[in-house]
Amino acid sequence: KYDTRRTRSVRTAALHDGFSAAVRTLLLRGDLQRGSEWVQGNLPPLPGAAGTSVTNLSCVTRVTIPGNVSLRCTWLPGQGAPEDTEYFLFYRYETHTEECPAYNRDKWNRNTECRFSSTQIKPDEIDNLIVVHINGSSKRAAIKPFQQLFNQNSIEKVNIPRNINISLVQNDLLAMWEKPISPFHEECFEYEFYLINLKSGNKQILKIPSNSFRVRVDVSSRYSIRIRANHNHICRARGVWSDWSEIFSVGEN
Repeated sequence: KYDTRRTRSVRTAALHDGFSAAVRTLLLRGDLQRGSEWVQGNLPPLPGAAGTSVTNLSCVTRVTIPGNVSLRCTWLPGQGAPEDTEYFLFYRYETHTEECPAYNRDKWNRNTECRFSSTQIKPDEIDNLIVVHINGSSKRAAIKPFQQLFNQNSIEKVNIPRNINISLVQNDLLAMWEKPISPFHEECFEYEFYLINLKSGNKQILKIPSNSFRVRVDVSSRYSIRIRANHNHICRARGVWSDWSEIFSVGEN
């Protein structure tokens, strides 16, 4: 519920289960407020047989090169979907809508995964919504469409940190690296540092707020190190943790 002085309002919402909106006029005069009766409008649910919509829809984006964002979505067929069901995925970002160019299929030859190697998603935007719409067809049933909204930052799988350098300086382990490929600045990332003492078997995962780290170690031991990255809350919503980096080893054998 919200107030506006305009006579037009735009909101992004999933419509597969229908939508209802109510509006009334408020007259404000000094400390007095008078409201009209509510006027309501409804959109019916999208047609289709129950249980035929996709389930478990999950999507991930990734900045593949500066300025380009890929999109990958996976889903499960509805329990009531016939074996001949064909699913088709579309995404909408701002005013751009595009159908999936490449699918992977299950053992019944039904589309269950979509990949866009390039999209119109802008990697430097914050909290924009991606609308994913999946409809379908079958000779045996009417397939009910499904829609889901995703915050573009929350589903971004962050890239691995770059140019990682690990060294021993006297009794300290020193690590430095560069932020992942991203239009956002260094202060917008946080890291996890996975440190294993190969002599004792002791394992630690340390939260690191910057792109360098120094810790006192036993220089008679050998260490295995991996690093991964994510957004922090300072600049935007946290995304999906990157894959772990390759393994780096330092210290005595």
